Order: sequence, then C-alpha cells, then structure tokens
Amino acid sequence: MSAVYGGLIVDAVESGFDRVQKILAGVPNGAQKAVGSALSRAGKSGRTVAARAITKEYAITYSQVIANVRNINRTTYAAGGVQVTFGYAGHVIPLIRFDATASSDGAIATRVKKSGTKEFLDRAFQAKVGGHTGIFERETEERYPIKELFGPSVPQMMYSNEDVMDEIEEKIVETYEKRIDHEISRILNGYGG
Repeated sequence: MSAVYGGLIVDAVESGFDRVQKILAGVPNGAQKAVGSALSRAGKSGRTVAARAITKEYAITYSQVIANVRNINRTTYAAGGVQVTFGYAGHVIPLIRFDATASSDGAIATRVKKSGTKEFLDRAFQAKVGGHTGIFERETEERYPIKELFGPSVPQMMYSNEDVMDEIEEKIVETYEKRIDHEISRILNGYGG
C-alpha cells in the first residue's frame, strides 16, 4: 500500500518571510522557528477544512478522514528567501471505512460517494484477516489468494475537487497570517525553544 501525496505552495509565506527575518534577525533560526510553527498550525486548519468538505461528498466519517491524513511541510531557506511546499499524505482507505454493509447472507453493498447508490459487490466478503476486519475479494475462483478492497486516499478526495483545494489554501493562508505575529512574539519573549 503506497502513500498518496498532494501539495500546494503558499505564496503568502514567501512574501512575508523578509519581514519575519528582519524582526527576528537577532535570534538564531528565529525566522525558521516562527514560520515552522505558524505553518504547522495552518496545516491543521487546512486539514480540518478538508475533512469537513470530504465528509459532505464522501460516505466516510470526519474521524476517519483525520486519522488517515498527515501534513507534509517542506520549507527550503536560502539567501534569496524561502520556498514553502505544503501538502498532505495518506494511504488508500479500506473500503469497509466507507458506507459498507454485509447482509445476513454475506453479500456486501457499499458506496464511496454520498451521491451514489449502494452497489453490491459480486465476489466480495467481509472477514477478519491478521487482526484487521475488511472487505476482501477472491482473485480467482479458488479460495485463495484474496485481496482487500480500498477506497480513495484522503489526498485523492481532497485534490479531486478544485473548490475544496481553493478553500483549503484560503484557510491555510488566513491561519498562517493570524499565527505568524503570535509566533514572532513568543520567540521574542523567549518561548521559542
């Protein structure tokens, strides 16, 4: 199971970095610490916005979205400024985490998007394999091998909708701009570690 990544670049961080550097010039790595902390908080805000948007469109719970995504921040500092790539990573999510039910005769019905109707999966069954309960399918007519069925990853759900991406980016920039001055103050007052 491979991780799925997606990213965006937050331009507001780049444009304001010179100001942060000037204010924290006397603090070793002060600008990097302030930007890093503000970005971390911004990432969590973006993730919250994404989770709410995803649960409106997909048949998955908010807690499952949050549990299956992590922030990826890559910040490169150079003499000319800063380059920030911000994004999310996550693995594909087991199909059982979406709207899946097993009937009394073992037939599996599922839907990934809320707008869709539940579809029965012909060769699928629910089982506990290696301590994990999931929806599996036989790869041949034989009893084994079997494979688990998965839905999309959180980044795939996020990045498939441009409106969601715009909302996430807007929230990240807004949160970063609110947090950066707070982080500067914390560092100037000796709490920046």
